[in-house]
Amino acid sequence: MGSIEVEHYPFKTNEPEHIIENAVFVQMKKLVDEPIFELSDKESILQWLQKHFLKARFMFLDEEYLRTSGLKNANLFYHGKEHAVYQTTYDAITVTRAILSREDRLSSHLSADGVVAIVLAAMYHDAGFVYQKNLLMNFAGISPFHVEESKRAAMESLKHPLEPPYPLDTEKIRKFVLIGIHRTYFPYNQERKEEEKKLIDELLRADKKEAQIIGLAVQFADLGGQTARIDQNPHGLIRLRDEMNAWIPNLGTKAIGEDHELETKRREFIEFVVKKTVGKTGNAFFKTYDHIFAREWSRALAPSR
Repeated sequence: MGSIEVEHYPFKTNEPEHIIENAVFVQMKKLVDEPIFELSDKESILQWLQKHFLKARFMFLDEEYLRTSGLKNANLFYHGKEHAVYQTTYDAITVTRAILSREDRLSSHLSADGVVAIVLAAMYHDAGFVYQKNLLMNFAGISPFHVEESKRAAMESLKHPLEPPYPLDTEKIRKFVLIGIHRTYFPYNQERKEEEKKLIDELLRADKKEAQIIGLAVQFADLGGQTARIDQNPHGLIRLRDEMNAWIPNLGTKAIGEDHELETKRREFIEFVVKKTVGKTGNAFFKTYDHIFAREWSRALAPSR
């Protein structure tokens, strides 16, 4: 049996926040209703995830206010809360539900702790951009070390007063979240793979396979989810280009391209990076190449009209 058909993030940037937030909470409710969670604890786990979602979103509000006020160094045109919290959390829930729907060994490797860790890692994976308190810094310039800062932000947030409800294992969740966030490094080169191996080697043997699944799920929600967004081309690409240019002049233009190059470069990125990086992951999780994310990638590869 294949996985259930699920919907990936359906919103464009700057759609009404209350509509997006409500949609994410609906997805959280569907996730917590999964049999993997004990019946008596579903409501407390749902409320705990919602609190973390709101806390993660709150972390981006200062930069957003400064950016809309015209402050030059507030420049998270792409890595604001729309991608960092809304889209990635939504898509992390989507892919986790797809895994849980499978009636095979893959789904059996996930525990309630691991399910929660995927969602938490997704919602905090870019928090490092705004974790430091100096509001006059160049936010986009945090990019080279934002993943490690995101780990710090997540570990700080996963302490009192937002302790997880029984029967979740706090320490296990924290370790899983670190691995999930680590997987959002891009590019994910050999050095990053070796760092991940060290993190996984510190776990109990029984938790290692689950940790690998968690890392891949968060990576998929981040890279696979954002490139399947309905407004990624050209608006998302232009926002990313502007953000990279705000970090290092002309960096985004070289990487993303001039306007006339966007079409070619986006197609190359999906074909030779996205599909090679997370395409096989999607097939493993959804048990088919014909899933909503892959269909959006294929649509993006179709000639523009």
